[in-house]
Amino acid sequence: MRSPAGAWIEAKDYWREAFDHEGLVERRSRLRFPLERRVSFRTLGQSYPVAGTGWVVNISSSGVLVAYQHEVGAGTQLELNIDWPTRLDGRVPLHLVAVGRVLRNELFSFAVGLERYHFRIAGRTDLPIEESYGARGQQREASA
Repeated sequence: MRSPAGAWIEAKDYWREAFDHEGLVERRSRLRFPLERRVSFRTLGQSYPVAGTGWVVNISSSGVLVAYQHEVGAGTQLELNIDWPTRLDGRVPLHLVAVGRVLRNELFSFAVGLERYHFRIAGRTDLPIEESYGARGQQREASA
């Protein structure tokens, strides 16, 4: 892989770094990407509701691994609300809202298989035009 400056750089294999076990076979059908973002979640359709806040460890189009200090039972249906790292038009914060079921849990994490997801505009904490970036922000500043 080449960097923007044209120098050759080596791509980092996060999966191998975290799980480099002899004889381990990768069964995932989707590529996972490391993503350290805050996630809040709540159970859906449970007589005993659970809600919490954790951290996304990695994400793909079909699942999310969440670091969390308590156990969340396998089969539990959750709604996840993930703070997304980029902003709409460089100013407006977004959340990825996803619904899925807990597929497995470990000591300090659980994996959620995603059933559906969409982006939602987060609260009204958007940046002023002069602090934003992107084509629209630059056009507005240039025309002012």
